[in-house]
Amino acid sequence: MKTLYQYAIVRFLPHAETGEFANVGIVLCAPEQAAFEFRLAPTRFARVTDFFEDVEGKLYKTTITTVQNELKRIKDYTTTVLPKELVAAMQELVRPRETLVRYSDLRTMYVDKKPAELADHLFEQLVHRTFLTEEYQEQLMVRAIRAQLKTEKLTHFKKQALAGRYDEITFPLVAKTNDTFVIRPLAFQHKNAGKILDHAQTWLGRFDRLAQNDVLKKDNILLPLQGPTQTNTKLAGAFKEVEQEFAQCGLHTIRYNDTKAITAFAKQALTADGFHLAH
Repeated sequence: MKTLYQYAIVRFLPHAETGEFANVGIVLCAPEQAAFEFRLAPTRFARVTDFFEDVEGKLYKTTITTVQNELKRIKDYTTTVLPKELVAAMQELVRPRETLVRYSDLRTMYVDKKPAELADHLFEQLVHRTFLTEEYQEQLMVRAIRAQLKTEKLTHFKKQALAGRYDEITFPLVAKTNDTFVIRPLAFQHKNAGKILDHAQTWLGRFDRLAQNDVLKKDNILLPLQGPTQTNTKLAGAFKEVEQEFAQCGLHTIRYNDTKAITAFAKQALTADGFHLAH
């Protein structure tokens, strides 16, 4: 029998000014069943503390413990309330607040699953899997590069949007000095070779449009690449093809951990002659 559920994602947001967050849990309720469930990431969750490298593990642990206690209290409360009171409690829980933990907007599902079963499913899908995507890996790469440049006092690369004729693309590392320069890390750790090729084509198209609109020169783009970690010939072959396609399009690629090339590019962005990658 299908049941109507409301649910929201629990997000850890230590830096409100950047808007960056990590999904750390879910909450859900089935008003007609007077059911309330929640799932939270463990208090020691390296994926979160690695992502926010400047956040102490103690802060995250304390925050999650506080949220866990609050949600346990709500769960106990909901065993004795009417459906409309449970809905009101859920709405109050996710109301926007200026805290380290925020909740997404409420979403609805009408499915044939028990509350605990659905909570487990949503937690796996919305929390665990978010740390396995190329977006997450690329954010880690950006953080490492930003930290490197900060140490070397090369702080002219900032998060900025570049507008083409029809679209606008936000890059995490843009320098507007004598010209416009971009560092865009790309991760290709997909489990499917076709997705590796698709991810590359998406970015090739974006760079082509910006170049054609005279917004960004291809010589001024540096792409640190992270290839597949699995020893799979199809994945390795697809990644090699990606590297060749980038080269054929005039885009400079390096290994994601080539700190010397990143430093050279960042320094060159400060000079008048532009960037020329040494081969």
